Parts: sequence; C-alpha cells; structure tokens
Amino acid sequence: MQPLERFVSNLDRDVYAILNLPEEVVAVIFAYVSRSPLSFRENLEKLIAGDELAISPWLEGNGLAVHEAAATAAAFHEKWVVGYGHASVAEHAAVHLGIERVSRLASATLELANPYLSFTEYSQRYQQPRRGAFYRPEMTPSEETVYLRAMDALYDAYEEIKEVIVRHLAERDGLDLSDPKVRRRLERLSFEDARYVLPLGMETNLGLSGNARALRDAIVLLRSSPHAEEVALGEAMLREASVVAPTLLRHADASEAVRARPNGGTPSAQATTPVRLLSAAPPGAALRRLASAARPGEDMSRRTEVELISVLQSFTPYGPYDVPPASYQILRYEVAFDLSEAAWHQLLRHRRRIDFTWSEPGFDGGIVIPPLLVEAGAAKTLHRAEEIAREAAASLGEGHSAGRYLILNAHRRSIQASLDLAEVCHLVRQRGKPDAQWEIRQATLLLRGLVQGVHPFAWLPQPEGGE
Repeated sequence: MQPLERFVSNLDRDVYAILNLPEEVVAVIFAYVSRSPLSFRENLEKLIAGDELAISPWLEGNGLAVHEAAATAAAFHEKWVVGYGHASVAEHAAVHLGIERVSRLASATLELANPYLSFTEYSQRYQQPRRGAFYRPEMTPSEETVYLRAMDALYDAYEEIKEVIVRHLAERDGLDLSDPKVRRRLERLSFEDARYVLPLGMETNLGLSGNARALRDAIVLLRSSPHAEEVALGEAMLREASVVAPTLLRHADASEAVRARPNGGTPSAQATTPVRLLSAAPPGAALRRLASAARPGEDMSRRTEVELISVLQSFTPYGPYDVPPASYQILRYEVAFDLSEAAWHQLLRHRRRIDFTWSEPGFDGGIVIPPLLVEAGAAKTLHRAEEIAREAAASLGEGHSAGRYLILNAHRRSIQASLDLAEVCHLVRQRGKPDAQWEIRQATLLLRGLVQGVHPFAWLPQPEGGE
C-alpha cells in the first residue's frame, strides 16, 4: 500500500494539502466527504487501501496507469456529476491553461465569461506589441488588403505617438535622449498612452486558472459566440482542458439558449463624464442599515443619527490589508461608466465582485484622448488614426466581422455596474493609487467622491493606501 504521506502535506494537523493526484481524482476525494463521516485523509487512505482509484501502478512508475486512475475517477463522475447533477464536485478539479495569440477583443470576452476564473494577461502598459501581431479573420483578398493596410497604418501611428511622447518628456524634464538608458526608460513610459491608438485586434497572451465547473460554463459561452475567433478559442480550450478533467467538461457544447441572448447594445454618444451614480440607498436608510449590520441583534430603529454614526466609527477605519467590514456588503450602488477600451480592460479585472452590463465595442461613442497626448501635441495623430480605422471598417461593410477588430483602445465603451460598498473600497485601494492607469484612477476617484457625497458617513480608504 502506498503511504498516505505521498498524498498529503501532513498527517496530524487540521489543515493539509492534497498532493500527487490527478485533478479528477482530487474531485472524487472531496466529493466523498458529503456522503461519509470520515475525514478527507481517512477517505483517501481507505480508497488507496482498496485501490479503488487505481493509482498504485501509476505511483509505482507505470506511466500508462495515470489513465486508469483517471478512468476510475471518470466512472465516479459519470454517476455523480453527469448522472445525478452534483456539479459542485467539478469545482474541486483545478485546470491551468496558457492561452496565446488571441485578440484583445476575444480576451475580454473570455475574462467576462465566468467570474470564478482567474487570469494574468500580457500588458500593453508595460510591453510594446510587435508589428503584425494581430488577429486575421477570414476575408476575401480585397477585404484583406483593406484590413492589413489599416492595421499597418495604426501601428505606424503607435510608433509616431510613442516617439512624440518620448521627445516631449525628454524636453519637459531636461533629459538627454542620446543616453540609451534614458531613452529606454522614456519609451517604457510612453507605452501607457501610445497604446490608445492600437486596435482591439492586437494579440495578447493570458494565463488562466479555474475550476472545471467555471471553465465548462466559459467554454459553452465561447462556443456559442457569433464570432469565429471566440468559437475557435472555446473549442481549443475544451480540447486542452479535457486532458486534465475529461469527464467534468462534458456537456460543453454550444448552446442555442446562450447564443440567443441579446448583445449589450452600442456605446452612448460622447459621454460628458466617465462616471455617473445611477442609484444608491437614501442616506438615512443607508446609515441605519450599516449600523444594524455592524451590531446584529441590536435595535437601531430609535437611535439618532449621531448615535448611528458613532456605531460606525467603532469599527472603522481599517488597515490597508484588512477586508472591509461585512456590513459594507449591505449597501449597493448602480454606476454608469463610459471608459475607453484601455480602461475597460482594467475595470473588468474586478468582475468577481461587480455585476457588469456592457455595450458592444463600437465607433459611435467617440474616443478618449490621454492628456499627455494633448500636452505633447500628439492628439492629432490619434484623431487621424481613428479616421483610418473608421473608414476601413466602413469599406469592409456594416456587420463585417473584421470591422470590430479595428476599434481602438481609445474608443469608448458604456458599462453599467452594480457593486457594494466593500468593492468600492477595494477599487479605491487598487485603482486609486498614484501608479494606477490614469484613466481608471480618474474614474475610481470620481466614484469615491460620488459615494462620499451621497453617504458621507461611510468610511473609505485613502487612494494612497492599498495592497
């Protein structure tokens, strides 16, 4: 019998890691706990003793036996997950995928597909994309000529803006551009705003981690997409993830019900402000709800405003690494954002705690012009690039799939968000810091001010704090 310590990090403590087992086998072990009075370790030891998971030959060096272990686990999942619908078991199987050379457009769809997936993505803020590294949809030769010419012109504009920014920063700060170190540093700084001219067709890379249940739902959404790239991405993810969790990714076919869901509409035309507070609880009711949540069981109905505020002050402020008080999840805000695609990619990182409704990307919402481009005299290049992208999309024809890849990072997208006060605090910590991307920082600080305006008794962290 294989010793139990091969599979757990300790034998005598209440918290331990489970090691050296295929992911679907791990899911079986966790599943047993709901039907057994034994501990995880005891269940695992019992399964090993009886070799119910067929893992002994594999551990003894038989490379083919891992498939036997997976097959045994698969039989369990066929019964409990697929047959009886206990899909929560699939949450115990972790899958990690590397995803490369997908468009920024498709990466946003993937990242919004399920809030329980985790991502790390290539950043245009810190790296310079390569010329020609963009998605190529299926097109006729004449359409391809239009598309490739526009993509090349947009990259020319990117390099032009980058150089203008570099020279402007050197002149403004009295720096010597003949020094290679100075030039490299200024070029890295220029990526932040020069990228606004890049199209959504530019390629990106992502690392994805998630449980099989969340991954299955994301794959269904992608395979149900009207866009060929997203369908192909979903199929590739299913193929590769099935190596790790084949049974738990059953029923990941395209869904007519998902395909029939309406799109999010079009961006609003020329927004006057990037953030609007659409709704919030009345101040008096909000104060009473926060105080009641902070002191469960106490009758707050007859407390004065001063007394209620005193209750709140008894547990705030909290430290920069503390989780906001649980009572902060009571208050919710409906917020409208009108942000560039560049900033939207920053905001969607918070999809786990914010419910988003978003418009489809498009040209009609206008563009966001970074202040540094105005300061450096490069705004005209961005405007010219926007015209190039718009004219190329028009030449391809309304509704052509390639047109959406010509939309720039600068183009506005309209988003509605529902979030609680705890997430407002998290946004301020993460996106309100001085080193945050300037546009999302501006929006975050505006949101902070709007929340403080309607609920001045709610304590919010300072933007300079954070993890």
